[in-house]
Amino acid sequence: MKKIFLKLILLAALVPLISCSVKQIKTDNKKTSTDRIWHYSMIDAMRRGIYEGTHTVKELKDHGDFGLGTFNHLNGELIALDGTIYRILPSGNVEVASEDLKSPFTSLTFFKADLVKTINFTGAFEDLQEKILPMLSTQNLPYAIKIEARWSDITVGGADPVSPTDTIELATLMKARPQYKRQNVKGTMIGYFTPSLLSNVDLSPFHFHFISDDKKFAGHLMSGQLKNAEIKIYMNEKSGYDIELLRDNKRFRQIKFGSKDASSAY
Repeated sequence: MKKIFLKLILLAALVPLISCSVKQIKTDNKKTSTDRIWHYSMIDAMRRGIYEGTHTVKELKDHGDFGLGTFNHLNGELIALDGTIYRILPSGNVEVASEDLKSPFTSLTFFKADLVKTINFTGAFEDLQEKILPMLSTQNLPYAIKIEARWSDITVGGADPVSPTDTIELATLMKARPQYKRQNVKGTMIGYFTPSLLSNVDLSPFHFHFISDDKKFAGHLMSGQLKNAEIKIYMNEKSGYDIELLRDNKRFRQIKFGSKDASSAY
C-alpha cells in the first residue's frame, strides 16, 4: 500500500512539469514559424516555365500576412499586405484576390519589424537598393522589407496570362511584359532581401512589389525616381525558409534543374 501511495505522489509531482514542458514546446514552434519565410515553390521553377500550383488564396493566408507572388498561368501579380491578398490584373487594375484563385509561386511571412529607419533620399530605385544593403546586419540571412515613400515617377510590371500548356521560360515572357507608369504616387514596397547563396529560391539580392496607398496602382517594381523623399524603412530579419515544393506537378518532378544566374530578370 505504501508503494502505491509513493507512486501516486511522484506522479502528482511530475504532472505540472509535463504540462510546462508541452506548453514550452508549443511556444517555441510558434516562434519558429513566424521567424521564417514560407515559400511555395522556387523562382527556378518559374524560370523553367512551371506556372501551376494547387494552393488557393484562402490557404495561402495561413502562411503569412505579408509577401508577394503570382497566380496560376501568370494571371496577374500577387501582393500580400496587412493580411489582405491583392491581385494585379493584366490590365493593371487592382482587386482583392478571390479566395479560390491558385498560385504557382508565393513568398509569405508574418511581418514584425525589428528595425525601423526614416531617411531623406534622392535617387533611382537602383540607388535605393544600394542604400539598403549596409543597413542589413548580415547578407547571409533573408529579410522581409517594407518601405513607405512617395515616388516622383515609378514603373511597375504586370503579367500576361499564358495557356495552361505553355512552358516558355520566364525570362522570355518578361521581355514583353505589360508595364504601368505613374507620377507623384505614394505607396508601399513589399519585398525581400535574399542571400546570393539562395538565388534559386527567390530573386537576389532584392525582389519588390509596389502598391499605392489608394490600392489602385500596383505591380512588380521595375524602376523609378525619388526626389527629396521621406522614406520609412521597416526590416524584419528572418532565420531561414520553409519551402514547400510542387510535389504534385509532373513537370517539376521530371525536370533537371541546373545553375542559373542569380540576376536573371523577373
